[in-house]
Amino acid sequence: MPETIARAERAVQLTHRTGDPLAESTALDVLTGALSWAGDTYAAAATTQRRITLLTSAPTTPATTHELIEALGEAAEASLGTGDLPAARQWARRLAEHPLLAEVGHRATNWLLVTDALAGNVDQVVAGSVRFLDAWHRAGSPAQSYLGRAMAAVAMIHGLRDDHDARREWLEVLNQLGTLPGHSYGYGAIFDAMLLLHRGQAAEALERMAPEPRQVWKWVTWIWHHWYVALRTEAAVLAGNPGARDSLTEARTIVAGNPVAGAIVERAAALLDGDEQALLATANAFETAGCRYQSARTMVLAGGDQAERGLAVLAELGVAPMAPTGDLIASGPDVRV
Repeated sequence: MPETIARAERAVQLTHRTGDPLAESTALDVLTGALSWAGDTYAAAATTQRRITLLTSAPTTPATTHELIEALGEAAEASLGTGDLPAARQWARRLAEHPLLAEVGHRATNWLLVTDALAGNVDQVVAGSVRFLDAWHRAGSPAQSYLGRAMAAVAMIHGLRDDHDARREWLEVLNQLGTLPGHSYGYGAIFDAMLLLHRGQAAEALERMAPEPRQVWKWVTWIWHHWYVALRTEAAVLAGNPGARDSLTEARTIVAGNPVAGAIVERAAALLDGDEQALLATANAFETAGCRYQSARTMVLAGGDQAERGLAVLAELGVAPMAPTGDLIASGPDVRV
């Protein structure tokens, strides 16, 4: 892998010398893929920013416009992978509003729906899903696998709303794409786990994410690795898994620097240790990171007056209540050793 990365970096250098922004953009895209496959999430994200900067300053032609559209999607992905939700939304919004995608709203809103779902922006997801579905139907309901992540994201949001009919409808739409490994092992596991954890079904969430990341690397690398590790760790703690503390140690190393995944892991640690101060600190971290849903969830997990505040925020977001579980802080989860 180091040799592949070195060759990709060399290709970027050589194409830069040609003065051809399209060639250099292609080389940067290849480098991003190599860095992602090697697990260097932050370097991959930085490379996508280089690509955006390059194409934004390049002369506007049909070719550079198409390249920029692809790069915007990649930048949104990369920002999600590092937990930078505001940046992800910025790139996804720019993509959604691009004039060239006005007639293909399902492609335009794809990453915006995913970003808003991870942040817990319920109203935005519900509104955006209308454009997505209408455009998809007008296009003949193409079975394009890359649309699965947005469909799964919308289905999760309806699950959080306790709108079972809408969730079932979106899962039926998702099923029209056929069997998607990414849904089985990647983004689907993450969205399902988020919903199961919201419902207090930690053991089921852990089962949904049973494979270790290296076993499903093809589907969790790039955007989903940190999310997978963090949510899997939280599920292990809340389910009382005997390996939860070891999972925390490893997860902290993997997600270091990711404001959302890092806060999920620290919340799990606080729950395991019964540390209310540390737990509430993660609520602030989530709020700062632009993830109000996870902030509210933290308050509910804290119990007491904090739980009431958290439930009020969830209601404001349009999310169904969680069952208060303040006893977790009083005694810690029942982690068997």
